[in-house]
Amino acid sequence: MKSIRLSLIVYFLVLLTGALGAISWFSYQTTAHSLRERESDSQKLINTQCEKRVDTVGADLDHRLLQKAKALANMRLVTVVFEPLHQAVLGFAEWADPTKFGRDPFKFGRDTFTYIDGADALIVSADDDHPQEYFQLYRSIGIAKTMRPMQRSESMGNLSFTLDEKLQKEWGLEGLAWHFDDVELKPGVMVRRVTFKSPVSRVAWPRRPPPGGGAPGPGGGGLGLGGGSPGPGGGKGPNPKGPPPPPRPPFEAVTPTVFIQYASELGPNDAKIAGYQRERDEQLAELAATINEDLRQLRSRMLTIALATLAALWVGGFLVIRLGLAPLAKMSEAVSEVTPANFHLPLEPATLPQELRPIAERLIAVLEELHKAFAREKQAAADISHELRTPLAALMTTLEVGLRKSRTSAEYREILEECRGSGQHMYQLVERLLTLARLDAGADTYRPVEADVTELALNSADIIRPLARARGLDLRLRLDDPIVTLTDPNKVREVLTNLLHNAVEYNKPGGAIDFTITRVNGSVRFEVRDTGIGIKPEALAHIFERFYRADPSRHADTPHAGLGLSIVKSYVDLLGGTIRVESSDAGTTFTVEVPFVAAPKLEIGIQAEPALTR
Repeated sequence: MKSIRLSLIVYFLVLLTGALGAISWFSYQTTAHSLRERESDSQKLINTQCEKRVDTVGADLDHRLLQKAKALANMRLVTVVFEPLHQAVLGFAEWADPTKFGRDPFKFGRDTFTYIDGADALIVSADDDHPQEYFQLYRSIGIAKTMRPMQRSESMGNLSFTLDEKLQKEWGLEGLAWHFDDVELKPGVMVRRVTFKSPVSRVAWPRRPPPGGGAPGPGGGGLGLGGGSPGPGGGKGPNPKGPPPPPRPPFEAVTPTVFIQYASELGPNDAKIAGYQRERDEQLAELAATINEDLRQLRSRMLTIALATLAALWVGGFLVIRLGLAPLAKMSEAVSEVTPANFHLPLEPATLPQELRPIAERLIAVLEELHKAFAREKQAAADISHELRTPLAALMTTLEVGLRKSRTSAEYREILEECRGSGQHMYQLVERLLTLARLDAGADTYRPVEADVTELALNSADIIRPLARARGLDLRLRLDDPIVTLTDPNKVREVLTNLLHNAVEYNKPGGAIDFTITRVNGSVRFEVRDTGIGIKPEALAHIFERFYRADPSRHADTPHAGLGLSIVKSYVDLLGGTIRVESSDAGTTFTVEVPFVAAPKLEIGIQAEPALTR
């Protein structure tokens, strides 16, 4: 993107949107998981409560059935012994209906009938809240303990239960026991039944009805066999003072056992259980609807919050980023005030944020360098004009003087010599300017070849030695063995020649120049020491600047323009070396070090001729 501000806003807000989306998703999943766990716990609780209520209904029904069976066991058990003749005579049929128990009252011989008096009173009339109840009794007969039906409730009608023989065998005939089961009494009618076993606690011998019409009455309490009791006539016969009738032999010699089956229809209980289950299903549905509604509201709220937060972030982010980028706008305004005539940046780095301070400081330094460069260019133009004006003025003056009158050939020759000196001065100046221009443009590149720098030094010394002799200077060389390295020999020669020439120009009459070449730590060191006038400390920092001369007044008549050391510095940098200057009243020392690069050795292999074989 072209706009940094827009890029920052987009990247920042996309990042915030992603983070907000991730947080919202995680929060929703966590809350939804908690709600689902709460729903699961509530479902378990509702199911448990329903199961408890269903179990309670079943337990209450079983308890009621068992209590009814026990109540029947605690009621009076009446056993009647009758003979067809007695019954016909004494009206036995009035108080005991043997057909009720499946017996024929006029059957020849005698028989017994056992029943519980008032048992049907235990059965509650069936209605919407109370199910229909039933009971049926069995008793053991004889020594073999054969079970036979004894009595059933009127609600049974023509229906009957069956007694499971396995229960008889498992329970035996001693002690109390009971068993619950569900059976189908008739098609479409399921009942809950308890089979209760209770032994008879006491046995009494049955008696024949007395002649006076007394009916055998109940005797004893609980499940016991009743003895004869006074009949409706007061318990006295026609001959009350007569002897009592002789006892009859025992009819049963073994204690009987009674099985009681008490049952109740399951329809009302099933309806109640179905009601509990419907209530459970309604609670579960309501719970699911509540959880789903909570999740829907949670999604809606989180979406609303997320949208509102995003809107606030987008608006606030735009404003915050715009406010944060305000220093850039301030710096831009300050930079716009910089002109070619004024390189001052009207901005204090201390007032900027920490991130912009290095940029501002670097920008101020660059502007300062540009200001110096512009000043140098202006000064260079002035210096070039000044340097060219002097030889041109001398040349024009010489020509004008020579043209004023006729002169001899010797005088013309002298004038031409002066003109040549001025032209040579201008030529040297132009050559140096072209050299600097090529260096600035990068046209004068580094061209390394294998060269002996010791020989280059000797060549440079040979060029300068005549000038040194003309000034009475002693040029002394200290050279090591030949040093062969990869370098640019032309530039090395130019550097050494300029340094030696400066040592000659700025030396004292009768002085000396020491020229030393050594190899030190992977470098080649060139050292030029003179005994000249020295360089002032304040001028040392400027001696490599173009057209700079420490004392121009002393060299106004020389062809030097202050460009030699500038070229030396540029060449040394191009060679990858360094240059140092040390100066005092006793003289000046220039030290140049350039990298030593060993020339690759060419290995020439000689292939042996194969031996001749015979």
